[in-house]
Amino acid sequence: MESNSILLWLIIIIPALAAGLEALMGRKRPQSAGLAAIVGAAITLGLVLVLVWQVVQGEKLMAWSGQLYADGLSALVVLVISIVGLAATVFSYRALRGAVAAGKTAVGRLPLYFSLDALFMCTMLWASLTNNLIMLYVVVEATTLASALLVTFYWKRESLEAGFKYLLLCTVGITFALLGCVLIYAAASPYLGGHQAMLITALAPVVDKFPRELTLLALAFLVVGFGTKAGLVPFHSWLPDAYSQAPSAFAAFLSVGIKVAAYALARVLTIFYPEYSGIGLLVVALGMVTMLSGIVFAFAQDDLKRMLAFSSVSQIGYVMMGLGLGSSLGYFGALYHFLNHALLKSMLFLCVGALVYTSGTTLISELKGQKGKSALTAICFFIGALGIGGMPPLNGFWSKFTIFLAAAQSGMWWATGVAVFTSLLTLTCLVRAAYKVFLEREDEHEEPAAACENTQNQPAVALPWSMLGMMAALAALSVLIGLSPNLVNQLIAPAVQSIMYIAVGG
Repeated sequence: MESNSILLWLIIIIPALAAGLEALMGRKRPQSAGLAAIVGAAITLGLVLVLVWQVVQGEKLMAWSGQLYADGLSALVVLVISIVGLAATVFSYRALRGAVAAGKTAVGRLPLYFSLDALFMCTMLWASLTNNLIMLYVVVEATTLASALLVTFYWKRESLEAGFKYLLLCTVGITFALLGCVLIYAAASPYLGGHQAMLITALAPVVDKFPRELTLLALAFLVVGFGTKAGLVPFHSWLPDAYSQAPSAFAAFLSVGIKVAAYALARVLTIFYPEYSGIGLLVVALGMVTMLSGIVFAFAQDDLKRMLAFSSVSQIGYVMMGLGLGSSLGYFGALYHFLNHALLKSMLFLCVGALVYTSGTTLISELKGQKGKSALTAICFFIGALGIGGMPPLNGFWSKFTIFLAAAQSGMWWATGVAVFTSLLTLTCLVRAAYKVFLEREDEHEEPAAACENTQNQPAVALPWSMLGMMAALAALSVLIGLSPNLVNQLIAPAVQSIMYIAVGG
């Protein structure tokens, strides 16, 4: 059942208003920066919960003559964005004041951070709710523009280089997506007319009439364009630099940004699966290369944020693998892992933010042996490491296991083998890092790292409750989903039905 709803507008407008308020109020009272963004994120999450409830009940919501559209798939993505967005924004409030106290930034820059943080949320939500093919490109590009200045927030040489690289590669890459969108629009116009040809939900019934060569070229452009933003190998080189230089709380939020690009791929590519079955195989192969390459690079990192960034590259490979399988079980596993990875990885980045707050570093070699780390940070980090590694009964196990089953069911035993092997490498990589940071003692080594000497005698710093609370909330949610996987079935199933519905021309 389709119905018009103002909810879609409100979900986009509220964070935009919060961004504006932060910019206006921040000039007079920079000490209060963050309050409007937190309130905006909380209201947005409330509205999204209402939207999710309506979609789970079988409704499809529309606005602006179908230009905005919310089905099960959109509902899942906006829910992930709003949960992680609220957690990251609340965490940032005290974490950035800690950075001001440490001399890393000035209090006058806080309004800029929270204004762009809210704007980033606005653009990601818009990308997830738009039903317009060209607007999809515009708002995905807008997510890059809104977040680039946050990558450079600390205004160091390294962060400026990372921000420039992020902006340049993602903008060039996403231009290919624009070319792909324009080609699809040109192919659809003779059959649907100018207005309808832009609507993603209107394309499926006519894709079999598109010129084959033009369609394949358009799909290749879309894979390169949105694949660059999603961090697929070999288009991922911007990602570790951007994640490592951005404030840790924003890195948690940025980790959802690559999933919005993956959503854009899923929304458009799956329409063509029935007529172009080879596309699915290409996506599976890209997923294989991405997951294996990402975790191999992660092993070589001493910086926790870079390690988590490469791990994100690897995990997006699992999502792409599930989407490429083209079966309902594959879609279910991909979207389930989409949700689980967003919760687990954002929690891990918040844990790194907590380590920065108490220890002032993200280097594993400097963190090992240090005292004063929060026990809750250690517990949350181990939960995240074990969850992403696929250890039962945590949520990451169930989503990976579903993808393994879907691959085996499709007869792709080679893909199943690579995915299982990569999962073992992921478990080893993340648990090894957790052990070194939280459990390993300095006297286990004959020659202590010289770099640690300046930080060994620092007094213990207590973490604010707001930072602890956000980590604990994401950890609790992850554990709850792992222990009771049926809880999310009602959320994932409509998302899977949405993909199948669009793919068959609904």
